[in-house]
Amino acid sequence: MAPGPLWDAQAMTSARIATLSLLAASISLYSSALVSGCGGSVAAGNDAGGGSGGGSGSSSGFSGSSSGVTTSSSSGGTSSSSSGISGSSSGSGGDLCANLPASACLQPPPAPTGTTSMPQATTHNYAMRHLYLGDTDRQGVTTSDAWKSFGYNIDGKVTTALSADVCALVAGSSRQVQVDGNGGIDNSFGANIMPIIETLDSTASQQANTQLQAGYWTQMTYVMGFDDSAGNTTSALGLTGIQLAGAAYPGLSPAWNLNTSWPVAPVNIAGCTPTGGCPAGTDPVANAIIKYTQAFQTHGTFVNGTPVPLTIPIALGGQQLTLNVQFGILTFDPQAPGSVTNGIIAGVVATQDLIASLQSAAGAISTSLCNGSAFQSIATQIEQTSDMVLDGKAGVDNVPGVACNAISVGLGFDATEIAPPTVIAPPAPQTPNPCGDGG
Repeated sequence: MAPGPLWDAQAMTSARIATLSLLAASISLYSSALVSGCGGSVAAGNDAGGGSGGGSGSSSGFSGSSSGVTTSSSSGGTSSSSSGISGSSSGSGGDLCANLPASACLQPPPAPTGTTSMPQATTHNYAMRHLYLGDTDRQGVTTSDAWKSFGYNIDGKVTTALSADVCALVAGSSRQVQVDGNGGIDNSFGANIMPIIETLDSTASQQANTQLQAGYWTQMTYVMGFDDSAGNTTSALGLTGIQLAGAAYPGLSPAWNLNTSWPVAPVNIAGCTPTGGCPAGTDPVANAIIKYTQAFQTHGTFVNGTPVPLTIPIALGGQQLTLNVQFGILTFDPQAPGSVTNGIIAGVVATQDLIASLQSAAGAISTSLCNGSAFQSIATQIEQTSDMVLDGKAGVDNVPGVACNAISVGLGFDATEIAPPTVIAPPAPQTPNPCGDGG
């Protein structure tokens, strides 16, 4: 996959950021069928100590719930579900969420029951203002364990290096690859990919956030029906929303308030293309491709509902880096009117897609990395972080004996409310692939 267009070619002046920090997110994330099972109450925010959400008997499309998604018993086999999510069993079942205390597994909060719909006239447009890649906690403290608090339990298990009921690791992999974070959080990206990135540039995520906060890019979550009052415990069905990408803010340095009208990038909008733009008069909200049609709020926490593809192109150092999160889950908590916190995006990355995208990105560092042993060494390291099974038809699982072909991912974010999305930015120029058309 060739790198996408620059958001603002003249504004992106740091070659160091352009080459090294892009490895922090130059990945196509394919999160398919997020989550098989943990029955019972869970924290919503998934920071250390968790968020405010929780509850048992979910109807949100996850195992251990009333949604038709089930987790297999410890007697063996895997269960099927209507959403393509299944939970495989182990010989003893000792690490299955179904056989553990409810508090042992962190899954997205379930949809509430017996509540009325929220008025759709209440709208909020939250622009991502900080992205957590797993190398720091939400206070900005760098720690090797920060990744453990970002993400959700994807496979319905709390695995350790000794767990045997897991997919077959790639040859040469350390069994530490299958070790979970807090409450069984699956986040091999944070645990294993970020350390690789940090060997190339220890300031990669810092530089990415510097660009984000300066206005080079953002992600907008436009929601209808959400109660953003601080500390609320609202539970309601019938919320909706969309996801949009923000282009470079004109002149940069956005004010980050309700007067900030951020132009929408011409991606994730029906009828538009990144390089061709949109037809005149296109409404980015009405024509958004990524829609949350079954979103809800539970104990204050927003959940996008049924897992959906989340195509999230971001700008890092002059590159458009697309995160194609399929069947992805996005959650966040109200912090105060005008801001949300404890944001989580969880899923998996298809290993070979990551490698293909990384090969194009690596060429920005040196064309010697486009082919040959230098890049193959990187590709091998990426392959060896695989800890999940991604099946285009069956979804995501951790089936014993089946070859691992995906990497679990957990990202965190905080966001600030800005003006509703109404303006679409013009198309940006195409960035040449340093590895050539076949790179």
